[in-house]
Amino acid sequence: MSIKNELIYVDGLTKTFGVSNSQNVIALNNITFNLSQGANSILGPNGAGKSTLIKVLLGYIKADSGEAQVLGYDIKSEGRKIKEFIGYMPEHYTLIPGVNAVKQVSLLGKIAGLPAAEAMQRAHETLQYVGLDEARYRKVNEFSTGMLQRLKLAQALVNDPELLILDEPTNGLDPRGRIEMIDLIREISQDHSINLLVSSHLLPDIEATCEFATILDKGHLITQGRIEDLTGQEAGYSDSRKMNVQIKGSLNDFLVGLKKHGLSFEIIDKIVQIPYKEKSPAEIILQVAYEANIQIRSMTPRKAILEDVFVHQIEGAENMQATGGKTK
Repeated sequence: MSIKNELIYVDGLTKTFGVSNSQNVIALNNITFNLSQGANSILGPNGAGKSTLIKVLLGYIKADSGEAQVLGYDIKSEGRKIKEFIGYMPEHYTLIPGVNAVKQVSLLGKIAGLPAAEAMQRAHETLQYVGLDEARYRKVNEFSTGMLQRLKLAQALVNDPELLILDEPTNGLDPRGRIEMIDLIREISQDHSINLLVSSHLLPDIEATCEFATILDKGHLITQGRIEDLTGQEAGYSDSRKMNVQIKGSLNDFLVGLKKHGLSFEIIDKIVQIPYKEKSPAEIILQVAYEANIQIRSMTPRKAILEDVFVHQIEGAENMQATGGKTK
């Protein structure tokens, strides 16, 4: 059955790899989910199954069982059609030594099914778009890390895809290069309406570029949803509630006062972060400040971020597995 209205449709995908001593590693464990159109992400710790899932969807490896569709096309019987409509930016570099950038990108365009003349025209356009216009005739093996990341993005865009799959797109970039890459990805998604599937271990990058998150761990689907909804739900967990406090005065006296009143704390970037459960500690914090003759410059609840969701969901899943499905 074709699921044309879904960006990606996965039903019961399982993939097992054999290793030494006749032991098997289950990379994907009967996972089922859908991804709607928009800016999506796949998250998970090392060994979660992210790369395996992408390779199965792209047809680079075959699943042991289960079904999947990309853009409504079946991964088993319509793999060539899928490659016409997707762009893939792999984590690692695939370079042809001695070839200049425009030739390498145009080659990827031809592999994706573009006629030679159109592939060359698109290569020039995409290299200009990603900021490599002046370097298009330089040999790719002479490129810096930042230039190589942009080159991979140009290769992924050359066939004007409906779906752009990005694996660690900011890997190895300096802070400025990372910001520029994030801006490019956001522009591609929002201004050019190209669907995204981003895999990255840098959760702030995901928050900056994506609307939806799907979290995997040890081959299992842990949770998925709109990032805004997931972080909103996370804010309700008692172990995620924290108050950020900035003060003017003696930090030591303030911390001594917090201890005296039974409050724990962390110091993060000169901000005192105070965890709490049900009741806000604001009243106690103000009392401590008054007793220590300290000025409170700001006191705001810390907003839950995607990292909170990630850690909480992964730990929760591992606790369930360790206790045989029983909560601790």
